[in-house]
Amino acid sequence: MTQELEKRQKQEVGTTSAEQMEESGKAFSPDVDIYADEDGLVLAVDMPGVAKGDVQIRFDEADTLSIRAKNAFREPAEPAIRQFHAGDYYRAFSVADEYDKEKVTARLQDGLLEVRIPKREEAKPRRIEIKA
Repeated sequence: MTQELEKRQKQEVGTTSAEQMEESGKAFSPDVDIYADEDGLVLAVDMPGVAKGDVQIRFDEADTLSIRAKNAFREPAEPAIRQFHAGDYYRAFSVADEYDKEKVTARLQDGLLEVRIPKREEAKPRRIEIKA
């Protein structure tokens, strides 16, 4: 089931999560679409204003995938009209053991970060031959 929202406010990251950012300032939780198939997971993360070198993706010992990114755009002090806030990004996900944390790949293009986490070979469905 797909849910569409007409208008959504950016969600600012709470103090505990924001403290994990390297520099102080506003940090937002980016929108993420997650797709799963028999080969693994794909996370599509919306990160406008972020350059390739400003993204950090890490797995910790608790199997938590964290994504941190610095937004290159800095807001002027007094905008005439404000319809959005700029800031850095932070998001974290718990990832099940069936996924291969050593083979994660990522690509950033036009403000969209695509993170692929493949399933471990032993967790993939396999076809069983039926003998006559």
